[in-house]
Amino acid sequence: MKKGIILAITIIGWITLSVRLYLRITEYDFSAFESTIQFFSYFTILTNLFVTIYCTNQLLRPNEKSTSILNKPETLTALMVFIMIVGLVYHVALKPIWNPEGIQMILSEICHTFIPLCTFILWIISDNKKTIELKRLLKWLLYPIVYIVFVLIRGSFSNFYPYPFLDVQTLGIGKVLTNSLFLLVVMAVFLVLFYFIGKKLSKKTVANNV
Repeated sequence: MKKGIILAITIIGWITLSVRLYLRITEYDFSAFESTIQFFSYFTILTNLFVTIYCTNQLLRPNEKSTSILNKPETLTALMVFIMIVGLVYHVALKPIWNPEGIQMILSEICHTFIPLCTFILWIISDNKKTIELKRLLKWLLYPIVYIVFVLIRGSFSNFYPYPFLDVQTLGIGKVLTNSLFLLVVMAVFLVLFYFIGKKLSKKTVANNV
C-alpha cells in the first residue's frame, strides 16, 4: 500500500504540475518566464512540488541512507502538515471565491484534495515518526517564512500577489503581516500537534507488535 501511494503521488504529481505549468504559460498574457515565476509563486504549487520530489526520491531510492533532507524523518511530517494546510485554506477561504471549470477544476482538486489526502495516508502508515525530533521539525517553519518574504519582496515591484490575504496593495502591509503571522502560528501549532500524534501512533504500533 505504501509503495502504491508513493507511486500514485509521483506519477499524478508530475503530470498535474506539468499540465498546470503549460496552461499557465499558454493561457495568460505574460511572457513564458513571467508566467513560470508566477506559477511557482503559489505555496500550493511549491508544496505539491516538494511532496512530489519527496515521493520520487522514496520511489527511486527507498533504502538509501544519506544526510539528504529528503531522507530525514521530519521531512514527511512537515510536508504532510503544509500540504494539509494548503487543502484546508483552499476549501475554507479560496474555493468560495474561485470556481475553476473543466481541466482546471480537475487539476485544482488534485493539488488541493487528492495529493493532501494521499500524503496524510502515507504519513499515517509510515514507520519513521518515532525518530522525529521536535526541534528539527520546527525548523521547517523557515520554508513558509522564506516564501512569504519572497512574495512580499517580489510583489513590491511586480504587483503580483498569488493570494488575496497576501495582497499588500488591497489590504495594506499591516494586515498582510498579521495574516502571515496568523498562518505561521497555525503551521507551528499543526507541526507540534502532529509531532505528538506521530509519537502516540508510534507507541501504539510498537505495543501491537510486542
